[in-house]
Amino acid sequence: MTDGIFLTPGVVPTKDTKLTIAGLLKVPPMAIGAWSWGDTSIWHWTAEAEAGAKEAFDFSIANGINFFDTAEVYGKGESEREIERFRRSYTEAERAKQVIATKYFPHAHRTTFPDNLLSALRDSLARLGMEKGDLYQIHAAIHPQTVEVVASALADAVSLGLVKTVGVSNYSLSEIRLMHSALQKRGIPLAVNQICYSLIRRIPETSGLIKLCHELGVVVLAYSPIGMGLLTGKFAPEGPFPKGRESLDKFDKGQLTNLLATLKSVAERRGVPQSAVALNWTIVKGTIPLAGAKNLQQAEQNFKALGWRLTDEEVEELERYSFVGSNNEGWQHG
Repeated sequence: MTDGIFLTPGVVPTKDTKLTIAGLLKVPPMAIGAWSWGDTSIWHWTAEAEAGAKEAFDFSIANGINFFDTAEVYGKGESEREIERFRRSYTEAERAKQVIATKYFPHAHRTTFPDNLLSALRDSLARLGMEKGDLYQIHAAIHPQTVEVVASALADAVSLGLVKTVGVSNYSLSEIRLMHSALQKRGIPLAVNQICYSLIRRIPETSGLIKLCHELGVVVLAYSPIGMGLLTGKFAPEGPFPKGRESLDKFDKGQLTNLLATLKSVAERRGVPQSAVALNWTIVKGTIPLAGAKNLQQAEQNFKALGWRLTDEEVEELERYSFVGSNNEGWQHG
């Protein structure tokens, strides 16, 4: 079943549901975000963790979740290398059915376009063991060059056959309009905008960004859909929070307590983990969540977000205590 670029209202997301990116890539209603794979600074990755991540990778694929998102800076390239190793146990035909997205980091010293971007893309493809990428994204709108210059480099990557389609991440409303227009002049669609979106950061919705993306045919990928673990219920509202995730301490404790209690209540009624409720909410709201999966248990919990759909009443119940959040001039423009 194909439902365009986001889940049609009333449709129950399942492992067989297919959404379409840029008219080219058929993907499930949920993806696996590989930020934690190989990362030692925030997710405290160890060599022993690879076996658990491989189990998560295999379980996800076996259950129809064959869309994975990584980036060149995740674990300083280690996340991409992990995915290459995980894919070795699959045949060429099986690998062809897997959709692998990665991202270009616009460091301040990368000022030569398209050369810097094309070189970085080739390096990512080498780490991933791929001749041609599925989706290549700009990690954030912090590049030293204009959106139009970056768009031209992305278009070159498609024209050269290095990648099937291209997108962005953390782009604002105005930046999305510019990128969409610039790519359109080259006859290339803007495939995605990957933004931080969850019950603790709804500003991409309240600002009209998600609506604009949908109007332009841009798929919205939601990263940190469970709030870096905050929405799972494993942390008390007052913490303590793990090293690297101290920013989770910024939320109003009373409001957060009510939100977590509501999530728990809905989860118990549905017979699923709290994380599954948070993921289902992002799907119902018209996005594809990028759910982290460090091990088999987390992959299984992710999968429980499918096969059912929150009612309008449950959505309203959850949003009563949700947070709008904010943008900033640095990383998160959208």
